[in-house]
Amino acid sequence: MTTPAGAPAVHQYTYLFCDLVTDRVLAELPVIGAEYSTELNGVGTFRGTVPLSDDVAQLSPMDATIPARTALYVDRDGVIVWAGIIWTRRPLTSANGIIWGMELQGSEFASYWQNRFVNKLLSTDYNLLISNKADTRYVPDGQRMYDDQAWIVWSLLRYAEADPSGAGTIHVDTNPLVNATGVTRSRTYDPGQQRPDILTSIRQLAAVDGGFDWGIEAGWNADGTRYRRWAVWYPRRGRTATQTGFLFQYGPGGNVVVPDWPEDGMGYANRCIARGSGAGQDVVTGIAEAPDHWGAGWPLVERVATYDGVTQANTIQAHAQADLYAHSTASTAPTFVVDADADPVLGSYTVGDSAQFAIDPGPYYPQGRVQALRIVSIKVSVTGGPEKVALTCTGA
Repeated sequence: MTTPAGAPAVHQYTYLFCDLVTDRVLAELPVIGAEYSTELNGVGTFRGTVPLSDDVAQLSPMDATIPARTALYVDRDGVIVWAGIIWTRRPLTSANGIIWGMELQGSEFASYWQNRFVNKLLSTDYNLLISNKADTRYVPDGQRMYDDQAWIVWSLLRYAEADPSGAGTIHVDTNPLVNATGVTRSRTYDPGQQRPDILTSIRQLAAVDGGFDWGIEAGWNADGTRYRRWAVWYPRRGRTATQTGFLFQYGPGGNVVVPDWPEDGMGYANRCIARGSGAGQDVVTGIAEAPDHWGAGWPLVERVATYDGVTQANTIQAHAQADLYAHSTASTAPTFVVDADADPVLGSYTVGDSAQFAIDPGPYYPQGRVQALRIVSIKVSVTGGPEKVALTCTGA
């Protein structure tokens, strides 16, 4: 059977619920009103409703959706497009008080490490460990971390996995992190001073000038099992606009349904101050400035950010430079609602990819607007009709 001309394509979604630790399949359940997102260097989310019909009741949906111990895989046409952890559920009732469904919310697997912490001194600094009478063996046996930035991520994750409880892992493969980026960092995590969660530590490590992109990939193995694996991309994840050749256009015949390209000066700064660990006058500080902006007529606008666990001057300066790069324009992240089945189709691009985004001339943009932007979030809504895809972007 062929799809009639002009009819929207129909995509097959399946929702597989598994044990978070063992990955044993618990149930395949129907989901309505699903909405899922993936994020660059962040944690995407899921929301959807399981209808509690008599047929669904036979699949033991309550046992298959226990928050904090259930993994969810969203499959679209045979490809896993989202994977993560169910964190909340609640009953949904009709107007006459009958419970007819359960609403589920989840976050990608990286959210697990928002709930794990560094509970003993870890450092790349051998002498610091010696002075604190710490175990100078490398993690996971000791407290010393390898100093390549990808290996610091590996060290934090392996430390968490080796928790004495024996329950410190959800079996996300860390082996891809053994590939070095060639960029070394000095880091110390001291729970006596600050105790950020492990994911926050990874975010801060990645966010410096010369940092990396990170995420967790999930998919099907050839034997029908599933993989979950950490990944670090250096210097960046994804392709440039030249490499993709993608164009998203708003106007007659274009593939952008709704453009939202706001500008917000509240996020602008031309002097960025980064503060590291320490107290009083001992706090390590970095400053990055854009004096060319002042010469062009901009007033001085400052931004201050704190980075726990950073004790090295060159590292905190790299944070300041990265902050200046991120805040030196008055634009917020634009969002474009696009047609999932118009070229480039959903699935041909990923977070980290760049493309050309164009708006035809009109009252707001008399000359039109064209700019290369990088996709940092992909949010898909599945309502039974055509999928709605929202792309959030930053400068390429």
